[in-house]
Amino acid sequence: MINCMYFINQQQTKERRASTSYPQQRAAASKKRTGQSNGKDEYSLATGAAAAHRLQLLHRIYGPGAQRVLVQAGIRTGMRVADVGCGVGVVTTMLSELVGSRGHVVGVDASNEQIEQARRLSPIDASNISFVVAGAVNTGLPAESFDLVYCRFLLIHLSQPQRALAEMHRLLKPNGILVCEDGDLTSAGSQPASKLNAFADLFGRLGPVKGVDYTLGKHLFQMFIQAGFSKPEITFNQPVIARGENKRLLELSVAEAGQAFVGAGLITNEELNRTVAEMQRLADDETVLALMPRMSQVWARKADASSERIAA
Repeated sequence: MINCMYFINQQQTKERRASTSYPQQRAAASKKRTGQSNGKDEYSLATGAAAAHRLQLLHRIYGPGAQRVLVQAGIRTGMRVADVGCGVGVVTTMLSELVGSRGHVVGVDASNEQIEQARRLSPIDASNISFVVAGAVNTGLPAESFDLVYCRFLLIHLSQPQRALAEMHRLLKPNGILVCEDGDLTSAGSQPASKLNAFADLFGRLGPVKGVDYTLGKHLFQMFIQAGFSKPEITFNQPVIARGENKRLLELSVAEAGQAFVGAGLITNEELNRTVAEMQRLADDETVLALMPRMSQVWARKADASSERIAA
């Protein structure tokens, strides 16, 4: 994590000033898409280096809450952990610090670009991290080989999220822990209302076009039960930001997904550029609060063989 934060500090001022023309740059980068599950799902946001800054901002916003819920769920040193849909590996690094040198974390992502960037950003001395290119519904990893499986903002991008949960259940050892954080993108916005609300509007309308559910976080607790976890726990995390670079997350996300919105007929290129420019302006307006998407944080243990026999 230290290396990642150093990268952010070195890059964020330069990227912020260079972003005057970035809607077109992000749109060009977003044309290269990689599936997140079985090769059929088309990821709407950028991957690899083009996504690194946004994903690091996302982790600065949601990372503290992720660490709290992981500790509450029972992560400890020495565990073997899978980070499914690891992206550029910022959470993978955090997980490696939580499990320590006696543990190990495997970062899994369907995108070669994401994994390449994750390897670049991971700490040089992190001997307890490895990365695998694989889809979330068929990781190819051995069954019952992990003490804890984690994912964040993964399931909302999948057309078959329940299959991904079944795969994560398969990976867990008996009594192993699954921790999922996923959002309702339509819960984002601003106070007072502003063009930042375009994030919720555009993603809310894009989901049905793509066959994915960008409101999935609302149903995550029930999805755990359907996946065979009998007693899940849940809490919510919805950051509110008044100022600073983190406030740009909504804007950067809209810019990256811009061509998906345009391709779906939800907005024109001209409207997109005006929208992103106004969202960027609002990031500097400290009288407007940015409401990040509400994150559902759900965790549960996989039943062990003895409890299953008793239940039978």
